[in-house]
Amino acid sequence: MRGYTETLFGRRRPIPELSNSNFRVRQAGERQAMNAGIQGLAADIFKVALVRIDQALETAAVQSRLVLQVHDEVLVEAPEAERELVGPMVIDIMRGAATLDVPLEVNVAWGSTWADAKG
Repeated sequence: MRGYTETLFGRRRPIPELSNSNFRVRQAGERQAMNAGIQGLAADIFKVALVRIDQALETAAVQSRLVLQVHDEVLVEAPEAERELVGPMVIDIMRGAATLDVPLEVNVAWGSTWADAKG
């Protein structure tokens, strides 16, 4: 037993509970280990996408700005005039943040407030 999980990007998460003598603690560690690889990979991919989105917005010299990440969402403030450029750019960057055997699905929504975009 290694005592840690590792994402496809190589990030390790120690799980000391795996070697605990208490059965319940060890079981909790096993559940953490089962979830950590997938959840960690998702976090790694999202962080790569965030950095690339920020860089692309800077390079494009637009007014749009990356504002916030919430779970699996990214909030970008963009003037209406930049939507046709920024929307596809963000989608392409997020879809291309990692090369996997399955496609990364991305959706976009617009609104004058976050609630409007989610509604």
